[in-house]
Amino acid sequence: MEHGRAIVLGIDVVLGLTVWIDLLRTPRPALFQVDRRLPERVGLSRRFEREVLVEAPAAAGLAAELDERFPAPFEVLTVTRDGVHEAPAADRPGAPDTVRFDSEGKARFVRAYRGNLRGLFSFESLRLRVTGPFGLWQRQARFEGGQELAVEPALLNLRQTLALAASDRWHDLGVRILRRRGGEREFESLREYVPGDDVRRVDWKAFARRGKPIVRQYQVERGQELILLVDLGRRMRATASGDDDAKRRGWTKLDWALDAAFQLAAVALAKGDRVGMAAFARGLVTFVAPARGSKQLARISSEHFRLLPREVDADPALALRELAVRHQRRATILILSDVADPLSVSDQRRALAATSRRHRIVFCALDDPGVRSWAHGEGEAQGRSGAALRAAALELEEDRRRALRELARSKVRVVDALPAEAAAPLLAAWLEERQASHG
Repeated sequence: MEHGRAIVLGIDVVLGLTVWIDLLRTPRPALFQVDRRLPERVGLSRRFEREVLVEAPAAAGLAAELDERFPAPFEVLTVTRDGVHEAPAADRPGAPDTVRFDSEGKARFVRAYRGNLRGLFSFESLRLRVTGPFGLWQRQARFEGGQELAVEPALLNLRQTLALAASDRWHDLGVRILRRRGGEREFESLREYVPGDDVRRVDWKAFARRGKPIVRQYQVERGQELILLVDLGRRMRATASGDDDAKRRGWTKLDWALDAAFQLAAVALAKGDRVGMAAFARGLVTFVAPARGSKQLARISSEHFRLLPREVDADPALALRELAVRHQRRATILILSDVADPLSVSDQRRALAATSRRHRIVFCALDDPGVRSWAHGEGEAQGRSGAALRAAALELEEDRRRALRELARSKVRVVDALPAEAAAPLLAAWLEERQASHG
């Protein structure tokens, strides 16, 4: 009996010493050096990585877990588990990152996110948990303090849009080329050939020097002014998906409108024009006066990337009157909105007609993808409910066609497009207006 007690006591002593040693060899995370690295800004629905570097020489070889408080609109794409960067399980998207400190006492936690809502967000506290060498003891500490990250319009296809605008291919989008009277335009610079460019513009001497096709670029005229005017009314809250990936993103009509507007601003600024931007609901909500230069796009973005649709119907007539007071020089005004309800279309037409006496107007009417889908029999419901929904959609589509014909009477250029497809025809319409102004 005494022998058995001695064995049990010995086991208890060994276990106690083991736990004590495990505790002594488990350093306090509060003493660690922690550095979290985030980009300052990311595109809406674009993947980005967060990296946390932890340094603690006393923790060499130990296992660690990292929990992070992240904004609700963010989606976890991948986490670090056992030192491997992998996709999280569907039922554990917020599972902690797990790594083991290397021989120098350094650990690197990498997590990929996607922001699904525009705005300014903050990544808050971190909780670090370290496990002792025998796995019997854990210490943890919370690191307070937030880091801000801006989720901005993604500027989808910006590179292609810039290349398209710089080439001769923009007229392939459905608008005719208007030649300037009075001969050739003024030479501006050389650039790389883009498929679709007029081969007559190839500079053969530059081609020979650089070993790749180079074309001459001409500038019709500098100093034009463009104002982008974006609707923030309740109709812009509608989900307006493009491809299958965009359906998962849940982009609204306003998301697509801002994405197209920022792309056009980048193109116009690259051409040397003065660009401004405003947003409206019940009158103007924001206004950035036209200017040129590399910093103007950042000014436009900082003022508009956080805007969300309002709960009210937009009043373009009031917005255009306020804009006329704020900006009296002649400009091209590009409006991203939608046609009004049947009772207000006449007011919308009169407002556009009045503004067009001073400014060139391009009105982009952003259609509702859901209504169009039902009208063309692409809805999912069957039977009477599906037939009723399709009949309602067809009636709405006919109201829209009548409204577009009414707006065309205002003598402004009207572009009818789905939100996800608006950038290209809007670019073409603006380029034609820009070129026509020199005719």
